[in-house]
Amino acid sequence: MNRRIHPDDLGQSPYKEVIQTLTYQWVQATLPADELVYADYVRSVSTLLLTTQSPERTTTIVQAVLRQAIDLRKTAAWVDEELKFEGMLEGADRADFLLFELHQAGSPDDAQLDRYNERIKRFATRSE
Repeated sequence: MNRRIHPDDLGQSPYKEVIQTLTYQWVQATLPADELVYADYVRSVSTLLLTTQSPERTTTIVQAVLRQAIDLRKTAAWVDEELKFEGMLEGADRADFLLFELHQAGSPDDAQLDRYNERIKRFATRSE
């Protein structure tokens, strides 16, 4: 059985390259940015990769959404929303997303750590 992709894995091969390639393709699509910046694109692609747990599936989704955005003359914000939508359809591991959110905070403060603990415990099962 393959190991799950975790937030810390995103900066390493092969995931780093997948994220960079897909982000570059998004930038090259030259869609109106709607206040989005490169870091937003990286975040969206990274989140989708954590959701799908598959570089191949992530690539398929991003490229399909980008093709549609170009064909329909949509914006980068539209792409961002559609990637979130596609990610919701794929399903996700709750713990991975909570950890990713904490990871994105950089140096989380006490309030962020408290929120993480509350959310991680929300659906925890008791093994007592």
